[in-house]
Amino acid sequence: MNIQAIRTIIEFYRNQKKETELKSYMPFPDYSRYYKSDNVFTNEFYSNLIRTINWTEKIIKGLDTEEKINYSRVLRSVNPDYEGVPFYRYDEALSSYASTPGLSFDYLKVLDKALKPREDSSFVYRDINLLGQILEFYIDVTTHDGAPAAETDGFIDESDIPPIDTWFYLTRTKLYCWIPKMFIRTIENACEVEILDSYRWVKDEYPALQMQVEEGLKAMHPGF
Repeated sequence: MNIQAIRTIIEFYRNQKKETELKSYMPFPDYSRYYKSDNVFTNEFYSNLIRTINWTEKIIKGLDTEEKINYSRVLRSVNPDYEGVPFYRYDEALSSYASTPGLSFDYLKVLDKALKPREDSSFVYRDINLLGQILEFYIDVTTHDGAPAAETDGFIDESDIPPIDTWFYLTRTKLYCWIPKMFIRTIENACEVEILDSYRWVKDEYPALQMQVEEGLKAMHPGF
């Protein structure tokens, strides 16, 4: 082994040590160590996506007209308990927008509770692009300036997070959300003011993943 290779190995372990030491001084728990690795999409991805499409379609059918939508609550039909209190708080004195518990929380714990009532896993295959789009959201990346919340009338919460009824899959750095077609423009409004590039449409940014999703759904229905 040459000297350069040895130096590379030493530098690698030094960086690993620094990262470990840094995490030990983090002011918030590192929940992400329990999450799935990025770019790993199990069958759970597809089953949760189907359940979430069905769940959001049911909510949308119950709406009267788009003009009467309460954007801060429309896709927050559940508000699970988190560490003894409701996950979402609404301070009507300040705004009608939802706020989440602080700068760091366990997304996986909240997602598991959000998925429980979504029991309908039936799915007759059709082009999901006609129903909506998959949004990739980078978790724990926010300026907390409230711009996306204001621009979307509260559809995005004060921590820049999409509403809980849209969540369906989680990895270490990303939350995957199903955005029904009628709310795509709303998310695009958030994209225009959010400065950290936290939102990305899978269809546009990751066409290979989009194709993988579409083929995965087809595989669940062999007739297509």
